[in-house]
Amino acid sequence: MPTVPELSNPVAAVPERAAGPVRELRAVQARRLALEAWREARLNSPSGRAHFLSTVDSWLERGWSVAYYATGARVMLYSFGAPGAWLPSSPPPRRLALPRGTGRLAGVYTGEPLFPGDKGDYAELGAPEHRSGPLEAELVLGVHGEDLHIMYRDEASAAVAHLDAAFSARTYGEAREMGLQVDDRRRCLDYYVELVCRAHEDVDEEFLRTRSTQDLWNAVRPADDQPFDVTEHPCFGESDWRPAPTVRGPWADAGFRELFGPLERDWSTGHERVSAEHVNDVLAHLRGAGWSVGRDDALFAAFWPDA
Repeated sequence: MPTVPELSNPVAAVPERAAGPVRELRAVQARRLALEAWREARLNSPSGRAHFLSTVDSWLERGWSVAYYATGARVMLYSFGAPGAWLPSSPPPRRLALPRGTGRLAGVYTGEPLFPGDKGDYAELGAPEHRSGPLEAELVLGVHGEDLHIMYRDEASAAVAHLDAAFSARTYGEAREMGLQVDDRRRCLDYYVELVCRAHEDVDEEFLRTRSTQDLWNAVRPADDQPFDVTEHPCFGESDWRPAPTVRGPWADAGFRELFGPLERDWSTGHERVSAEHVNDVLAHLRGAGWSVGRDDALFAAFWPDA
């Protein structure tokens, strides 16, 4: 057992403890415990969290390790394992080569930084944040309900813009300006005939349908000032017109699926998702694999503007 080097203000050496195996934590466990320790430290601001997580990663970047100590329901972190590493268990700090802290040693982690990239994108498990990730990031991930989704940011933004347009259009003219397919004769003709007959009780549908298809279309096609409601239109409403978020992409390779799968699939659309509990680990994994990715829960919530 190494001795405690003399300090300018020396402290008593800690009695030698019985030797025993030290539990080596996997990155997933270490990441979740670090966020739990941040919560227990009551650093309740985004800047406090960013500083805390940056400190943990700075230890690992220097080649140090992180020791996790449990005291009741609390988790505390200490650095150790390299010259200059210190455990702030009591002042002045002891300089040690082995982990030593207050409480029961739950395990140690030695490896790559746990929180690559923007520290503000990581949140305590079970408490996802609605934040706007960096617009320049190629990928965006986010949590909605119990699901985690990943998409190219430009594709996700375009899909949300299309949904916003559909739900904000109040007239057929606005719907046409926004590019909604309200003039698809094959899909819309019967519905528009029904609208005309509903609005004009004196119109005989059978007589109306004696016209040629083009004449009938010209007679029933809604004018630009006619009210439009996307939830009632048969081309929208309950059909599969709505873009939906997914996790499918070149990033969801075999290694990704082994770590976070099996992926859950909506068989009607083919869209896939993973459990929201993996959000911090997926974020770190993607950044470690070289992807530029930010987190934006609000962007994915916008896929359901009528919720």
